[in-house]
Amino acid sequence: MKKEDIDNIVELLKIAKSGALEREEKERKGLRELPAISFNLPENMQKVRPIVSVDGSFSFLFSFLGADTWIVLFRIAVTDYQLEEKNGEIHYTLRNPLKVFDHLNLLSFSEKVLSQQPEPFLLAERVAERFQTRKQVLFASNIMTYLEHKTLEKISETYKDCILFADGALVSIKKLRRVELFNRIIENCKRNNILFAGISKTTSTHFFNKFYSDDYYLKKFYDKKYSGLTYIRVPIKEYEAELKKFFLHGEVFFTKLNENATKWFRIDIGVDGGNKENFFSQIAAYSMVHLVPGYPIGLIETHKIAKSVRNFKEVYELELIESLKNIGLNADEILDGAVDIDGEHLRSFHELLDLVSK
Repeated sequence: MKKEDIDNIVELLKIAKSGALEREEKERKGLRELPAISFNLPENMQKVRPIVSVDGSFSFLFSFLGADTWIVLFRIAVTDYQLEEKNGEIHYTLRNPLKVFDHLNLLSFSEKVLSQQPEPFLLAERVAERFQTRKQVLFASNIMTYLEHKTLEKISETYKDCILFADGALVSIKKLRRVELFNRIIENCKRNNILFAGISKTTSTHFFNKFYSDDYYLKKFYDKKYSGLTYIRVPIKEYEAELKKFFLHGEVFFTKLNENATKWFRIDIGVDGGNKENFFSQIAAYSMVHLVPGYPIGLIETHKIAKSVRNFKEVYELELIESLKNIGLNADEILDGAVDIDGEHLRSFHELLDLVSK
């Protein structure tokens, strides 16, 4: 490597850094301050409601690429935690055993297959087919959220007096026609005294600033100024034109749920019981896990359980291989159908080259 090449890169990086600082200062001067409201943890921890959390994941098992068809395993996880205070210490305990629901589905872009499946599959296929390079992942993702929402609906029918967390924003793509499903969830929650919200792990939205993502913006410009528990309401009416492809099913907030929070989380509130400060206060009571401060314990655990679907890939594959043989596929055809977690061929040329290069 030539020293002059390194020196040239260093000089260019100095210019880039200088430009970034100038742009940041310009952005800082044009910052629009939104009202930030502080709140505290509940005075009486014994009165904090239980939290029920729902999250999902999926794993591709086999592909029949000539037929644009995949076998996919979905896993939906549900946890039910309560808070207990003993000798001045907070403990999170499972109120009910965790629940895991596995769904094995066939996802296909074949009209003949889709005609034999429920409407959500057809609608998800129509949305995904426009994205040629990642269409199978988007198809699977939209089916996964459908299964999550159906689980939320069932919980909202059968549980009472708790907080119900969905993983992700309370948003649906208009073309997926899930407004009625969300309305049923919200009506069930109101009837059964359930507070309902969706919490996003990450967000690429630009509500606060066109240049910075909301995650980065809040971490950079709000974190030090608002060091305690804080929530900020997004004036969503101002962004309706940008959200024309989506339905929002609640009010949108960004919240710091722990003084040492790793980030500000987007929280969409569907049902808050009429007292937002109390609502955020109760969520914060479940967000004191040292490993991930500022993120509720229920969603930490459901994410971990849902992602474990990938650990069961081989078990399901062995069962499927026997079944696939019975429909006349030979060993080569079955092995050719093996895919990675994104539904792509398991052995790409790149992987083969890495193996022979060891």
